[in-house]
Amino acid sequence: MYIMHRESRDNFSVNLFGLSREQIDIIFEKAIYLIKNVGVKVPHKGILDLLVDYNGVKIKDDVVYFGEDLVKKSVDNLKFIYPDYITPDNYFILGGAHEHTVYDIHSGKLRASNLEDLVNLTKLCDYLNVLGSAPVRPMDVPVYLQEILMYKISWENSRYKSSDIFEHNPKSTYESAKYIYEMAKVANKRFAINLWMISPRNFAHSDLEVVYRFKDKKVPMCVTTMPVAGVTAPIGFIGAYIQSLFELFAGLTLLNLVNPGGNNYCPPFDNVRAYYFDMKYGNFVYGSPEDIRGTIYQININNYFNIPTIAKSLLTTSKQQDGQACFEKGVHTIVAMLLGVKGFTNAGLLSVDEIFSAEQLVIDCEIVEYCKNILRSEVFSEDKLYIEDIINTGPHQTFMDKESTILNFKEYMWDPKLFIHENLGQWTDGGSKTLYERANMVVKEILLKHKYELDPGIKKELDKMYEIAVKDKKLEESFRIIK
Repeated sequence: MYIMHRESRDNFSVNLFGLSREQIDIIFEKAIYLIKNVGVKVPHKGILDLLVDYNGVKIKDDVVYFGEDLVKKSVDNLKFIYPDYITPDNYFILGGAHEHTVYDIHSGKLRASNLEDLVNLTKLCDYLNVLGSAPVRPMDVPVYLQEILMYKISWENSRYKSSDIFEHNPKSTYESAKYIYEMAKVANKRFAINLWMISPRNFAHSDLEVVYRFKDKKVPMCVTTMPVAGVTAPIGFIGAYIQSLFELFAGLTLLNLVNPGGNNYCPPFDNVRAYYFDMKYGNFVYGSPEDIRGTIYQININNYFNIPTIAKSLLTTSKQQDGQACFEKGVHTIVAMLLGVKGFTNAGLLSVDEIFSAEQLVIDCEIVEYCKNILRSEVFSEDKLYIEDIINTGPHQTFMDKESTILNFKEYMWDPKLFIHENLGQWTDGGSKTLYERANMVVKEILLKHKYELDPGIKKELDKMYEIAVKDKKLEESFRIIK
């Protein structure tokens, strides 16, 4: 495990494009002004009663205003506890965000996701070392059990899913969160509460209720926001980013006062970010030039605050596993990688975040590998100059039979699994398979190979707890209330 701590902004280096340090100074200054003078809506009496006694907090009706010192202290104390399988030099991928729709791996048709999909796609993610949240929501089980199952299935079928700082599975009610909390203790997994800001500057009472009911358990809590330019934020991207910092840092300050000692943070995958919206189609524009520029601004601002960035580069508006999806995801990923980003999220997603595709997940892993190989550095040493080979190889000769070539060609050439380099004859002899067909074959091979299983004793305990949840009328009723 390593801890990334927000340190002095003196370490900030100006990028060749994007936002300058001076511009981010102004953005931060304006965000502080809004936190102090405009405030955020907190529609929860219990939390308001907790906040009223703090110096530097003002409350009018259910709008809360935080003083500058409280906000800056929260920002300065930010830290991110990464799991021990991630180091500062690792590249890593997050996949899935509990989608409701999938491409069937057998028929290729779109349909609602089910429990079998959750199991299979979790196994696929595990085999590919993909981190993050549950890939899909099991729509064929009652709604009050879906969130519990997303954790239970994740832990039973993967080493990493839904168990670290990179997950954001919903916990819609206190009753659901309570089951997940107790199951996490049994499985020895991390547990955190996610608080989502509803732009502009508002929280849902149901989310605040979960925070309030867990305030004495000292669990990690995180806050995130998704302001959309022209819809829930100003149309200009700079203004939208001011609102992003305003909402994010106000929420973080709230959590630090309500949940002291709980290691509160903003998620590295959804921290300082604003989004563009296509007014013609009424849709997000993931993968667009504007979206990529948004990631550049995010990286600039996160570097300023020493907040890690996980780029949402594996998103697209394309509905299929096609050229648009690969191009948008590939360009976005290489731009983020060139700016120093190591983590990339939303692998497997299509149509913004409406569809999960097993084939696209495999393709997205290949895209990240492709980009990594662009950035590979050559070893520059005397023995790597191959001067003797040049001297000893004359006209009409070849380097193919040289010992240096035979021993080292794999070192210099990436061997892709999907973006293979066959010629036309080799492709037709092999059945003229499309990229989708090759990816589908890989998916089915992986599901046959996957071996991970949770400790049987722990699984037995989780099964018992789940059976109690199935019969829990209070849990079921809690979802009827928020509905």
